[in-house]
Amino acid sequence: MDIQRITEIGVAVRDLNQATQLLVTLFSATVGDVTEVADYAMRYRMCRVGKIDFELMEPTADSGIIADFIKKRGEGLHHIAFAVDDLADTMSTLRKKAVRFVGDAPMRQQLNGVDYAGRAFSDDIQFTFSHPASILGILFEFIQYPKGYQST
Repeated sequence: MDIQRITEIGVAVRDLNQATQLLVTLFSATVGDVTEVADYAMRYRMCRVGKIDFELMEPTADSGIIADFIKKRGEGLHHIAFAVDDLADTMSTLRKKAVRFVGDAPMRQQLNGVDYAGRAFSDDIQFTFSHPASILGILFEFIQYPKGYQST
C-alpha cells in the first residue's frame, strides 16, 4: 500500500458560492468548475490551495448524501482523500487490518481536470471510502488517479 499524499479535503457547505468566495479571500484559492452529481443530489467545486483541493459540496435537494450530512452534523469536514498508487492493494491491505469500506468494490468516475503539472486530463479515476467507524470516526477516501496524472 503506497499512500502518496492528501489530495483533497471534502467540505459540506450550504452555499457553494459563499464558501468558494471565503477560500478565495482567505487563501487565494484557484477555483474550478461546478460539477453536478444528480445521483447524490449535490454539486461541487474544487478550490485548490497549495497542493490540496478543497472539494466544496452543496446539496441540490432536501435529502441526499450532503443534505443529510448537514442536517445531522452541520457544515464542515466531510472526508479526507488520499492519492494511492494501487487502489486494489490499498483496500486489500486495509481489510487485513479490519478496515471496512462503504462499498465492496471501487467506484469509477470521469475526471475532467488539471493536474499539478498544469495538464488537462479527461480519464477515469477509481475511488472508495472507508467506513468512518473503522478509522477514528473519519470518512477517508482513497483515489487512484489515471496513469500519467501528476498528483503532487
